[in-house]
Amino acid sequence: MLKSVRSRQIVALVAIVTVTLLSAGVALLARLDGYRDELATGTLRQVAAPIYYNLTFFAPRAGTELPAGRQLRTELTEYLELQHEETGVIVLLLDANGRVIPDSTTDERLLDEQFRVPPAPTRGPDFAQLPENSYTTSEGLRLVHVTVPMTRLVRAQDAGINAIVVALPESDRRDVWADLLPRLIFAGIIGVLAGSFVAALLWGSLFRTLRQATGAIQAVAAGDYDQRVPETGPSEIKALARDVNRMADSVQTSQRTLREFLANVSHELKTPLTSIRGFAQAMQDGTLETPDERARAARVIDAESRRVLQLVTELLDLARIESGQQRMELAPVSAAELLAHVADVFAIRAADAGVTIDEQSNVESRVLADFDRIEQVLTNLVDNALRHTPRGGRIELRLEDAMPGYVEFAVANEGEGIAGDDLPHVFDRFYRSALGEPEMPGAGLGLAISREIVRAHGGEIHVAARSGGGAEFRFTLRAAPETTSDAEPASPDVALRPEDGLQLS
Repeated sequence: MLKSVRSRQIVALVAIVTVTLLSAGVALLARLDGYRDELATGTLRQVAAPIYYNLTFFAPRAGTELPAGRQLRTELTEYLELQHEETGVIVLLLDANGRVIPDSTTDERLLDEQFRVPPAPTRGPDFAQLPENSYTTSEGLRLVHVTVPMTRLVRAQDAGINAIVVALPESDRRDVWADLLPRLIFAGIIGVLAGSFVAALLWGSLFRTLRQATGAIQAVAAGDYDQRVPETGPSEIKALARDVNRMADSVQTSQRTLREFLANVSHELKTPLTSIRGFAQAMQDGTLETPDERARAARVIDAESRRVLQLVTELLDLARIESGQQRMELAPVSAAELLAHVADVFAIRAADAGVTIDEQSNVESRVLADFDRIEQVLTNLVDNALRHTPRGGRIELRLEDAMPGYVEFAVANEGEGIAGDDLPHVFDRFYRSALGEPEMPGAGLGLAISREIVRAHGGEIHVAARSGGGAEFRFTLRAAPETTSDAEPASPDVALRPEDGLQLS
């Protein structure tokens, strides 16, 4: 029943209306009891005043008869009986003992009751200050009443009226609830109807985007990656729509990257495998007759198999680093020694190519790094720079202080550089610059692997075109914490031992 957001909203709205009305009813009941008693007391005081003045003003004097007074009292009695029928007000005339005078009450059930008679006042009573009292009859009827004491003159009359009691039955909570509950139910029905109408309006404006988001997610799951959700409605719904669209963009980009990746892998594997299969078939069917031909075929098969093995190794390496399965064995390493080591590795090759490697390492900081992996990053960068630097050009290897706690490595070269359209994609898998030569080796995974290695170290790598031509790659590594030890920094040969370093998963 409550599987949909719409049904839950309606149930929640009904529950809110019900709880609100019940709470308001309880609070109103608590306040209403006292209010009803105050209202009843005020009514009793108002009714008591004309009765008192009638009995005192028109009371017959001793030894005289006033038919007009008796006629007025008769009319008053008829009025009180009619008022009792309409409002339930009970009027009792008490004798000196506090008992009800026969034929003087509007409720014959109270003829045998006895009330307290206050002493005669010296002056007329203050009706606004008449005290409120409670009385329980022999039948269990609880009354709220006010008592008006009569003057000595009235008490001395033959009727012997000593006090007037004006009463009302005390209000019962059940009676109040019985009177209040239908009104609360009616108000609840109106509230639920109004809330349902508001919910319908909200459903039209609020949940339309939810349905569109659900439809877009289902479409993406079915393979339609072009679905997008309009970013309309309240801020939360807009945020949801943006997240869904961002997810669709990410999935679409991932699928496109996956297709390109598979196409690139197929292309990279197809050429060497075709060569291997061709030469192997030639060796098998006897097409290659001379020892030189067979030796050449063996060399090609060996070279192409190495190429396939390198590609597979790089793919596995990239996958392990991206998934976090390749742990980085971190240890404090001298940044200057690391840079000098890479410069020494490429010194002979750079001299053969007529390229100068300019090493600038004025920073004495040590970095927290996996020596082999960072050497791999620098090797990839210097190898790319060497392949794209013309004879007579220069490659710069620099160390610079970056933000606090980080050291920045820079590899820059001279030459034609990287086209502006290619800059955002240089770290993509199988990327090759449009200026690269087709015959150059490599599958275009070196920079992608380099980026993942740097990120695994907590740094970032960037590339920018140089104003004078060429490109500049920069990446940052965290500086190793300073120690008080006087020991020399670990050399490249021993910095790689797991027991000496920190492990970062």
